[in-house]
Amino acid sequence: MDFALSGESKMMVKAAKDFALKEIEPVTEKIEREDALPDDLLQKFAKARMLGMMVPREYGGIGSSALNVILVAEELAKTASAAVFVMALNNSIAETIHYWGSEDIRQRFIPSLCDGSNYASMAFTEPATGSDPTAITMTAKHEGDHFILNGTKRFITNGHKNGSGVFYAKDETEKVTAYMVEKNTGGYTWSKPWSLMGLAGQGLVDVFLKDVKVSQENILGEPGKGFHILLRWIAGERIQQMAFMTGMGQECLNQSLKFAKERMVRARPMTAMQGFQWMLAEMHASIEACRWWTYRVACMQDAGDDFQIDSAALKLFVVPTIQEVARKALQIHGSYGYCKDYKIERLYRTIAHAGITASSTELQKTIVGSALSRSKDI
Repeated sequence: MDFALSGESKMMVKAAKDFALKEIEPVTEKIEREDALPDDLLQKFAKARMLGMMVPREYGGIGSSALNVILVAEELAKTASAAVFVMALNNSIAETIHYWGSEDIRQRFIPSLCDGSNYASMAFTEPATGSDPTAITMTAKHEGDHFILNGTKRFITNGHKNGSGVFYAKDETEKVTAYMVEKNTGGYTWSKPWSLMGLAGQGLVDVFLKDVKVSQENILGEPGKGFHILLRWIAGERIQQMAFMTGMGQECLNQSLKFAKERMVRARPMTAMQGFQWMLAEMHASIEACRWWTYRVACMQDAGDDFQIDSAALKLFVVPTIQEVARKALQIHGSYGYCKDYKIERLYRTIAHAGITASSTELQKTIVGSALSRSKDI
């Protein structure tokens, strides 16, 4: 196995670091205060060639890899800002549309997700559902050459911003189908954004579809096979989310080292004390384990391997590991870590999200455990 990053990957890491320092870090306080990302951020991501990364050039992408998306997400994550989700979501949904969509759907929906003119959304969750497709209540009634969609979706990132979304609904056969829905269509409305503990500006809204007319040509993949599309997308989202966690874990260590080197105890920096050295060493080892496992599963995706079980196992490991890293970072900072003047406070709040979003930690246990139970390799 080659653990060395390519020249292209190294350039992308540097570009992401520069982007984070120039475009995100200076506005993080404003994002926290206004609970909104800058309106021009998506266009800036496009200009920096951080959109359409897994999409071929003929659709406006750059034809790169899942690994490079992960590397960019990890670097941007050090800002502890929801800005990374704008980049990641447009990338993952564009790749999903390319993977499952007809040539017509690819031509109509992918380019605008690559050039930063449209925001992508993935709409599965409903008020009474978690990850159970049988609990979906949004309906799609077939009428002539189109469908009429009715229902409510919950916690939809950028559901209130211009663009398109992949919406999941039950047809007359009670099977779940994925539909491409344009957000500016008649009958499409939304709530005000939910106020979150962390991830200010992520823009989670409830979306209400009232007799929304969708062409049958807008079916993504095969009718009745929507849940297969969702499962593959969630598996990729988990890898991106774990890159986000790894990047924030690294920043927890960076901030802890900075604080411990400057904080004097009996005329010596905290880093001279064995107890703190051990905590820092444990944090470093944990982050490295998370980093390389995340890279490995991203490489599996690039290779075309089945990565759904591995991404679930990855999340099962990374989430509690990085949350423990954040806890140690807070302890190193002491009372200062509980103050909003210190970055660790925002990191700690943001890191808390991962065990309950993009499918819960408990669900990962079920996915991995059931797969092991069915395995015939032992």
